[in-house]
Amino acid sequence: MASIISELEHERCTKKAKQATFEEASDIHLKLITKKTANKDHEYSGKLMPFIGGMNLNNIGMRPKQVRDCDLHVLNQYILHRANSGVSVTTVNKELAFVNLLGKKAVSEYGLIDYWTPIRLLDKDEAVFYRLKAPQKKKHLDYNWQVTLLNHLPSYLRDMALFSINTGQRDSVVCNLRWSFLNKEDDIYYFKIPKSFMKSEQHMAEDHAYVVLNDIATDLVLSKKWTTRCIDDYIFLDDDNNPVERMNCYAYQEARKRVAEQFPEIMETDIHSFKRTFVTRLIDKGVPYEWVQRMANHKLPEVTEVYNKMNPEKRKMMYEFLQKLVDKPQLKLYSMNRG
Repeated sequence: MASIISELEHERCTKKAKQATFEEASDIHLKLITKKTANKDHEYSGKLMPFIGGMNLNNIGMRPKQVRDCDLHVLNQYILHRANSGVSVTTVNKELAFVNLLGKKAVSEYGLIDYWTPIRLLDKDEAVFYRLKAPQKKKHLDYNWQVTLLNHLPSYLRDMALFSINTGQRDSVVCNLRWSFLNKEDDIYYFKIPKSFMKSEQHMAEDHAYVVLNDIATDLVLSKKWTTRCIDDYIFLDDDNNPVERMNCYAYQEARKRVAEQFPEIMETDIHSFKRTFVTRLIDKGVPYEWVQRMANHKLPEVTEVYNKMNPEKRKMMYEFLQKLVDKPQLKLYSMNRG
């Protein structure tokens, strides 16, 4: 038995470790990635390639926290480069997280390397040290901003934005909606979307996400049956009848700049603000949290809570709820006797 163990240990030690460069792993990943995240992953890969493209994944190693004047770690060089480009710490951390994602998949899915040691993301102190922009809190759309923005967007983007505001679906989901997902029951239309299209797919208990449509969303979708030619089953097509890869395009960014001349604060919104607007308005209408969370496809209730900003209407609702505690006669009497 001892000799067998010794032979296995010798085989393990002498076995040549699998090697793959960042570029090789990235090429495989980008060929296999699903459409909903392909654009961002291509972007991250392109940014990182000049720095670590030719490096073996396992040679990237742990990123030291402190910068040294000499022998600067390649990823710290990258961070300094991105800081000089004026990006935020959130952006850099997303790019570093992409390296971790690639490393994990290179082990578990692609079989390119034997192990992966995750690199550290930036904390608040490092963000200040590198002079990276602090993360910006994006706003939801004011009704006046919404109307003005929709009027400046091309018709196909206007429809997609209005659909997102009325359903709470993010950019990637709206762009990939198919007619084959659409269902109708008791005069209510809804989408039954495979969870592979959803960002929170790994946390979903069911195989599909259900997106119920209100009258505005229903009219938007059904109008496409008669005004667009169905291509590959996509619902939303651009002016050339091609599927829309992403809503955050040049046309959207230019429209937002024009609206900013009248409403400067709209520059503190982004494409995801359509979903923020949806969630905020539902909460302001008093819709129970568990329903808002489900309709927004939030995996955690804490994510939904972020949108619960206090305002006079909410204070009035809270007062009305609290008044239910004094509805009993004896409580009212006790309150009067105290005076």
